[in-house]
Amino acid sequence: MKRIIIGFEVHQPFRVRRDFFWNPRFRQGLEDRFFDTETNREIFERIKKHCYIPATNIILESIEKAEEEGREVKYFFSISGTFLEQAERWGKDVIELFQQLSYTHKVEFLAQTYYHSITSLWEDKSEWREQVKMHKEIIKSYFREDPITFENTELITNKEIIEEAERMGFKMFISEGTEKNLKGRSPNYVYRLRGHNISLLFRNFRLSDDIAFRFSKRDWDQYPLTASKFADWISISEGNVGLIFVDYETFGEHHKEDTGILHFLRWLPIELGKRGVEMTLPREVYNDAYNEIDIEHTTSWADIEKNEKSWLGNIMQWAYDDAVRRAEMPSKELGNEYLKVWRYFTTSDNYYYLFLGSGGPAEVHSYFNAFGSPIDAFINEFYAITVFLHEELAKLNIMNEPYIFTREGKRASIAWNYKEFMEIIMRDERFKDHMKHLKEWLGK
Repeated sequence: MKRIIIGFEVHQPFRVRRDFFWNPRFRQGLEDRFFDTETNREIFERIKKHCYIPATNIILESIEKAEEEGREVKYFFSISGTFLEQAERWGKDVIELFQQLSYTHKVEFLAQTYYHSITSLWEDKSEWREQVKMHKEIIKSYFREDPITFENTELITNKEIIEEAERMGFKMFISEGTEKNLKGRSPNYVYRLRGHNISLLFRNFRLSDDIAFRFSKRDWDQYPLTASKFADWISISEGNVGLIFVDYETFGEHHKEDTGILHFLRWLPIELGKRGVEMTLPREVYNDAYNEIDIEHTTSWADIEKNEKSWLGNIMQWAYDDAVRRAEMPSKELGNEYLKVWRYFTTSDNYYYLFLGSGGPAEVHSYFNAFGSPIDAFINEFYAITVFLHEELAKLNIMNEPYIFTREGKRASIAWNYKEFMEIIMRDERFKDHMKHLKEWLGK
């Protein structure tokens, strides 16, 4: 394989207060009442020190050194809106470093959902589309780039989501290289969704996870992983372009500096260059579609099953999701801070903390769980979103039961009053012909 695409997920959530159920005392400000600002700040500042500053400096130096030597070093970043909000508060120097990267024109910034949310799994995609538009705007604002490559939250992918992304103008879609969809084909090619123009780039999860999960495992039969060894693996792999995609926190936070991970990051582009492997970007290969492919399953990059069950796979997650969706229309009617805080509740991490399982997946979820256990997470998160919703309904003087819209037997939207009912009717494709005929009839 003579071309490789390497990129990073950069995200931090706003975490619900860990003591919300047990100590729900009044706090100033809507956000501080429901979300743990102090913990969010502490985590951001710790990772900033261990990862964001040193890793970004290494990448910037690698790009500049390569230019001096007549080589090209390129990376892509998928940065959530919630990360940028936290960086504005506690890490403006991190934003400045990312902006320096953008000035090199050797970095691509992808689009995703602003709140890194799971709203793409909702039957009504209107909120998902709104968050994608918000994210495109903030990326353009910070980095003067209009993204053409889309990475859905946690690589959650199905045909409907890809088609929605194409309708929004994206030319490339990043997905997980699962056997479910590839069916024996290599992930190391650019594909095109059958019958469409949008291209698909599949993450090589084996090579990616060698860095993300196995780099510092001393019982791994390939330990230690050096830049030279990894470059060898890439160069002898089949295919014409591969995708390596990992959490940015891999470098210095998940694997500490004393493991050699930052040294690995510094030397990898040099070793790739020695082997004639070109570093490229998603936006540079979307026209290189190798073959058409069908997408028949919902997939993601999480856990062994690599599907949506990491976020919507048990009764606690379904209950939390139901409460979040009940609060959508009241939040949009109140707007301003209520809408912003509601959208923090849609972030995928809040669902991820509620995962129940065993073995390796449970260990990974436990590592990231801000509450210590799924039960503690559910008690606090479900109580928080329930209190939030009740406060909204009281503010709007609404106490009646909502009108629930369903689609194929699943809840799609919820309206609490006539205004919200009509908003849903007007935006739902199923009712467009009916509304057209009604308007014609009323006009007679």
